[in-house]
Amino acid sequence: MKFRHKVLFLNLLLLSLTTGVVGFLLMKRSYRLTMDTAIKSAVTENNLVQSSVEYELLNIINSGRYDLNGSLPSIGNQVFSGMISGEEALAIRYGTSYVYTSEEDFPDLSDLPPDRISGTDSSGAEQSAATVNLFEFGDNAKKNYLLTEEGERYYLYVTSNSTLDEKPLNIITRRDISDVHAMLDQSVREYREITLLILGLSALLLYILSRLLTRPLESLRDTTDSFAEGDYSVRSRIRTADEVGMLSDRFNSMADSVENHVEELNDMIHRREQFVADFTHEIKTPMTSIIGYADTMRSLDLSRDEQQQALGYIFSEGKRLEAMSMKLFDLLYLKDHPIEKKKLSAEALAESVKTSMTPLLTASGQTLSLDVAPGFLEGDSELLKTVFINLIDNARKASKEGDTVEFSGHPVSDFSDNPNEKPTAAYCFTVRDHGIGISEEDQKKIFDEFFMVDKSRTRAAGGAGLGMSLVAVILERHDAKIRLESTPGEGTTFTVTFTAVE
Repeated sequence: MKFRHKVLFLNLLLLSLTTGVVGFLLMKRSYRLTMDTAIKSAVTENNLVQSSVEYELLNIINSGRYDLNGSLPSIGNQVFSGMISGEEALAIRYGTSYVYTSEEDFPDLSDLPPDRISGTDSSGAEQSAATVNLFEFGDNAKKNYLLTEEGERYYLYVTSNSTLDEKPLNIITRRDISDVHAMLDQSVREYREITLLILGLSALLLYILSRLLTRPLESLRDTTDSFAEGDYSVRSRIRTADEVGMLSDRFNSMADSVENHVEELNDMIHRREQFVADFTHEIKTPMTSIIGYADTMRSLDLSRDEQQQALGYIFSEGKRLEAMSMKLFDLLYLKDHPIEKKKLSAEALAESVKTSMTPLLTASGQTLSLDVAPGFLEGDSELLKTVFINLIDNARKASKEGDTVEFSGHPVSDFSDNPNEKPTAAYCFTVRDHGIGISEEDQKKIFDEFFMVDKSRTRAAGGAGLGMSLVAVILERHDAKIRLESTPGEGTTFTVTFTAVE
């Protein structure tokens, strides 16, 4: 069942229950008030009839000679004809029998269930039932009344109680209250009709309102369906200031996050595929050379010089494969394993790097200038040594014979790129060359696996395009930052910044 249908049915149910309960209470109160009015009117009428009968009896008694059994019928007839309308009935009961009835079929009211009889005081206010029939009275009751249903008519009987010659005298009046019941029935019918009309109009209005209220939810549902089918660019356009609008904003935030993660995953998959392709390509080149020269030595009779030349190629390509495999191992290992950091001296680290790189630079006809100020940082000395060896080696390859590669270090006051953050003590290393430089396009790819600015020159020098990738991973694990500045034809500067320690 749709949400708007649930809203519609629940509201209709509540509205029906509310109108039903309120209507029942109103109808019950209206019935009670109407019946109270009818009872009070009937009691008042009975009082008037009783007064008239007692007045006539008093006149007869004062005459000195009277016959009550003979006089009461004529008094009853006189009073009935003078005071009661044609729709009313009158009966006089003296002792245990009726002496006058205005109708021949006036019912015998002597044997009635006590729960159908109620008592009133002289004003007509209802009292507790204290009688076993209409003609037995309690201590507080002055009159009894009875509501009866005879066929399709409703009657209200009222009886009064007095004593004459030590015999009970009951004046009984009957009023037809069928019109009261008819009016109440008509009110109930009209109430039902009005209620049904209100419920119908309310159902229509509630349906329209539920459609308007749930339309944003349906729009959000359609958006989520599209998103679930793989359209990660779809966004909710609901802009309301309620919970639905908040839900829409949360969905858009979630969609942005999911889309970014999907893009990252796709990019990672692409880079892995590219990594495998590049790795396969990089292995293919030395393996082709090794296989070719080995096959030449196996199948041909070569001179000693030719054999040495072939073995030299095999050895150099094998060393390149070894270097590639070691760097690849370091690259993969560092991404998934923790490193142990210790307090290091910047000067000691720089001297160690210079000791390792000086022979290689000397062989290339180049020099390394060292200018490192005192300072301390935290990290793994061997890994950080690898970083600067790779940076200086790249600077060597980019420089020509006779050039100088500059390696410097000094403390700085701010490690953060955000001017709003509190300054943090840092130590900065710089590797600068004056070689061929790096184009702006290549600068964006410099830290990618197997990327080489000059492939022929890099391979000739034994490189595999993994050095800078390894540098980036090592520095990331040390929470360090590296910045590249380069101008083609003028040179390149790498700046590496670490958090300083005391």
